[in-house]
Amino acid sequence: MIIKNIPFINDRKEKQPSCQGPPTVMMVLKFFSIDIPYSKLYEKIKYKKGKWFFETYIVELLFSFGISCKYYSDMQIRKIENSKKEFKKVSNLEFNEKNKKKIDIPRYDSGIVFVLNNKLFEKRKIDINFLIEQLKKRKLVIATINRNKLTGNKGYKGHFILIKGFDNKNIICNDCYLGENIKIPINKFKDSFYYPSNQKKTHHIVVIDILS
Repeated sequence: MIIKNIPFINDRKEKQPSCQGPPTVMMVLKFFSIDIPYSKLYEKIKYKKGKWFFETYIVELLFSFGISCKYYSDMQIRKIENSKKEFKKVSNLEFNEKNKKKIDIPRYDSGIVFVLNNKLFEKRKIDINFLIEQLKKRKLVIATINRNKLTGNKGYKGHFILIKGFDNKNIICNDCYLGENIKIPINKFKDSFYYPSNQKKTHHIVVIDILS
């Protein structure tokens, strides 16, 4: 099963530490015949170049265009403010001046407030079955994965992919870095599908309703 006619953006050259979040969401926008350059996208979501990119930014952007979507995670999301605990949970880094520069904390916090106030977030168990259930409903899924697990490198490299289908053995996605219609063996996907939140593996997806 595959959702057809999903545009592809090849973007190995995006220089921001955004884990290919912007080009991934731009593929969704192109499906809805919305074509905007990076500069306008950054401006619209108030993204500061050089900072990390988050699922809440994707939801805010899609919502601003009237596109139905929701953020799901098995991690409860909260504002960071000045909390060392929340910063560690979000970044897997120690709370110090050097690491704080990686995240636009006020912007991150405003995104949390937005999705919570608009009921665009749900904490629940996230696994391969839930993901496939969304695809069967003909919904696109943006997932956060460890790209290094796919490329054979060590450590963690945060990365967004746009999942648009599956078969008996694979998850099928458009990956701005690796290519179009990439087939990832399901077991390999399971191994890569996580975010290290304070040494604990958490799971994050944005589900997009393309039929509404």
